[in-house]
Amino acid sequence: MPSPTVSIVVPVYNTEKWLAEALGSIERQPGRDLIEVVVVDDGSTDGSAEIAQRYAGQATAVRYVRQDNAGLGAARNHGVRLATGRYLAFLDSDDIYPDGALSHLTGLADHHEAAIAVGDMQGLPPRPNPAWRRELLIGERVVEHIAHAPDLVGNPSACNKIFRRDLVDAVGVKFTEGTAFEDVLFTIPLLARSPRTILTPRLSYLYRQRGDNSSLMDSRSQPARIMQHLTIIERLADEVRDLRSDDREAVYRWIAYMQLHYAWRAAAGCDDDQLAEFTARMHSLFKDLPIDVASEFVGNAGAGLRAVAIYEQDAATVRRPRSSRPLRVHAGQPYLGHPDFDTYRDLLRVSEVTVSVQGLRGSGPGTGPTVTVQGTVRCAGIDGEPGQVRSDLLLEIGDGLLRQPVTVEYRKGNDLRWSCRLTVGELASGRYPVRLVVRDSGREYAVPPGPERGGRGTLGTRPTRVGTRVLWLTPGAAGPTLVVTDGTTGTLARSPQWLSEMGARQSRNLLRRAWQTARTGQRRLTSRRTDS
Repeated sequence: MPSPTVSIVVPVYNTEKWLAEALGSIERQPGRDLIEVVVVDDGSTDGSAEIAQRYAGQATAVRYVRQDNAGLGAARNHGVRLATGRYLAFLDSDDIYPDGALSHLTGLADHHEAAIAVGDMQGLPPRPNPAWRRELLIGERVVEHIAHAPDLVGNPSACNKIFRRDLVDAVGVKFTEGTAFEDVLFTIPLLARSPRTILTPRLSYLYRQRGDNSSLMDSRSQPARIMQHLTIIERLADEVRDLRSDDREAVYRWIAYMQLHYAWRAAAGCDDDQLAEFTARMHSLFKDLPIDVASEFVGNAGAGLRAVAIYEQDAATVRRPRSSRPLRVHAGQPYLGHPDFDTYRDLLRVSEVTVSVQGLRGSGPGTGPTVTVQGTVRCAGIDGEPGQVRSDLLLEIGDGLLRQPVTVEYRKGNDLRWSCRLTVGELASGRYPVRLVVRDSGREYAVPPGPERGGRGTLGTRPTRVGTRVLWLTPGAAGPTLVVTDGTTGTLARSPQWLSEMGARQSRNLLRRAWQTARTGQRRLTSRRTDS
């Protein structure tokens, strides 16, 4: 056999169900006579060894070796030491090469004199499109710095790539042994230091999702996995410190993205001591990570508050990212409050805050002609103690006609339930728009009505008598409206508007009850047929 163009390292451990299909996908590659296959049996205890040995005896240029079980990283490193090809490729023993994939990658690498070739990879069955794929969808191209394709860092898998052997030797990278996430310290340093990398949108690798709880994805929320991942990331950050600043930032972006997700997992899965260690190590890691980079991967203000807690080494807030401080307004947008607001502002922006007005009731005897409006403001990260008066949240009746701060009743999830008592005597008969306003030292933001109520802010309320007035809330396209009228409840109930609103609600209730009755009848009929 002539000197091989590419060596494929195939680590094997208890994959007898899929191994023959994986090896068969190698045999279907064009230019098979220039491919070397190194099968490393990592101490399999099923029939994988027999399948691999039979393949080695029948196919050309196959080397089979067996080692005591040491994990995927150790098996790959063993295979790399034995490989003699000009390029290195990696096929896990339950995955598949599409026809022609390998020859396409080697052809591109040769033609463009590239040290790495990267193709697309998809799951079996397919998974949603990851962000790194957009670097490939741009089209076939050569990049000379990872900063020119920064999202590619988010694809640390070695399997949809080929690597020139001399680059691997020069950089001196190995797969991590005895831990998960074994690709990260091999692939990312190579991508960051490759003088030329060719990207192609062509599908080059199919990976299997087993669905039997044996995959890394099923265990990454375990505390041991969380700490393993953090150790890998710490080593990666040290590895790339000497890169050009824009290349280093490309890697730091991925670190921020991954570790903010793992901070959420740590908050949910680690005990207090583990979370304190995690937070301290993350604090050290994030010292080199600009706040504007972290803010790119914050999905809401609660996640941003958790990121702030990492910068401040506050494990309690990492666990429970909540703030009862007054909301802030900057450049027409709302933010969570913080003592060091100017420093962390990019992390504290509220991406979505909505309000719904849900109740209207007359106040009890002895309180005068007042009415209490009840509602909910939805905002990730918001908090408040029952009875707390929120001077930053003002219920406005009319266009500035009447404003009162709301009082917190309770919080559930991201919903802050509030109430506000209004003096009815200050309102003449009429229709008044109702809205909630965030006020911050003269700067204001009008909270939009919540989409969960059709974008109208309320489903409407029954008429409520307060002294000689009768009031109710009605929905509208721009939010709820408070209707104030003189008269009796009986007169009001006969009004076309109230009857229309009541009829709509009653129709919805009738339809809901009819659907529930039909479902119950269907279940009973099915049960009888089964019994007979």
